[in-house]
Amino acid sequence: MRSFALAVALTLSSAVLLADDHSVIFDEDIDFSIFKTFTLREGAMRSDRPELKFPAVMQNLGGAIRAALTARGLKEAADRADLVVEYSVTGQDYDIGPFGRANAVRSGSRGGRGAGAIGGQVDFTEATLVIDLKRREPDELLWRGVYHDTEDQAAKLADALPKDAVTLLSQYPPRKKR
Repeated sequence: MRSFALAVALTLSSAVLLADDHSVIFDEDIDFSIFKTFTLREGAMRSDRPELKFPAVMQNLGGAIRAALTARGLKEAADRADLVVEYSVTGQDYDIGPFGRANAVRSGSRGGRGAGAIGGQVDFTEATLVIDLKRREPDELLWRGVYHDTEDQAAKLADALPKDAVTLLSQYPPRKKR
């Protein structure tokens, strides 16, 4: 009976660990309707997972950001854009320890369970996507979206990141609080 209860607890805790979440913060004193154009900077990937480091992942993500902003009424401009868009992804591998606790897996470590992203046991990978919208001059952060996505396979994360970006940017422009 104790084994069964432990198994149920571990199953439930891993389900909670695999939940996605996101948040958006912005400067409430800014009238976002004044911004008409944007320029998209090259994204940054910080992960040891080959599935995430593949160049097409960032190209697809950049394309999704571009399309989402265009759908929100902004136009892309190569020069003198109102907003500068920066984005980055950080990937981290985890294993589930003997007590149902998630442990970050260090890249390149060797050994048994939790041996590292390459060749070791990885139970899930979490990616954190950050999208920043900044005023061109002065260089000032106006809007930030952060999406934490967790999948049991890094390849699933690579596919999910563009959808995560669209979810974040669906909250642009922000609605003023009453």
